[in-house]
Order: sequence, then structure tokens, then C-alpha cells
Amino acid sequence: MSTRRDIAVRQASQADIPAVQGLFEQFYAEEGFAEAVERISTNLPQLINREDTEVFVAEDAEGTVIGAAAMSTAFGLEVGSYAEIEDLYVVPAWRGRGIAGAMVEHCVNWAAKRGCTDVEVVVTPESPRRAELIDWYARRGFRNTGRVILERDTGAESGEMYA
Repeated sequence: MSTRRDIAVRQASQADIPAVQGLFEQFYAEEGFAEAVERISTNLPQLINREDTEVFVAEDAEGTVIGAAAMSTAFGLEVGSYAEIEDLYVVPAWRGRGIAGAMVEHCVNWAAKRGCTDVEVVVTPESPRRAELIDWYARRGFRNTGRVILERDTGAESGEMYA
């Protein structure tokens, strides 16, 4: 568990799901991903239970969850093991106090302990604060690789496996 004077960052548990779900729903609404909100309730418990993913929460001194971060790991030919900060959200009233930065450091440390060579973050073009976020992450050691992410739906439902 990472600690600041007024907050603690720790691994989320099943008991945190309602609070974390609410935060990620707020995050997706702010970022304009309303269509993805319905999948949070299905995917969040899986994120908490999988061995290749992790969810962290930031709590205030009273134990109220005020931030959440979701991580995943993968393996690629080019870099080997790497991690991605999938989502990071801090309640607006708590922003500007170093909480997101503390969560990023917690995420990077988690990835390093798992042998990941780097941590990636995707800043979407839809984000109303895109330029600000890119600068914010750059101040924390992230670099813009200039890569473009292309995606295609497979037709499978989340978590559904085909034989």
C-alpha cells in the first residue's frame, strides 16, 4: 500500500466494486464513452480477479474511495512483458493534490514487480483534456511514441470464448 499524508493507494477488493464502478462510470461519462458504461459492471469483477490485471483505489483518511486505476499486462514480440494503465480517475473535488500521480507511481511499481519493461497509457482523441493529459503524463516520464491505435470489433461478447 502506498501512502500520502491524506490518502492511501491499495489493491481493490470485491468489496470496492460498487465504489470503483461508480468512479469509472463518471470517468467514461466525462470522456464521452457513454456506450461503454454498461460493460463496466461485467468487466470490473473480472479485472479484479484476473492474474494479468489489477485495479487500485485511492482512499481518503476516512476510507472513502476517491480514485481508481485499472491495469493490464501483455506480452509483445517487440518489448516482452509490458503493462497499460487502462483507466485512471480521481474524483473532481480531489484533483490537483497529487493523487493521480501517486496512483501512476503505484501502477508503475506494480508493473515493474511483474517484469514489465514499460507502462503504456492511451490518451484518446475524444478526451476533452487531451493536450493537458499528454503534458501531465510527459511530466511523469511518459513519452509520446506517435503510434496510432487501430481497432476492430471481433463480434465476440466480452469474456466470451469461441471454440
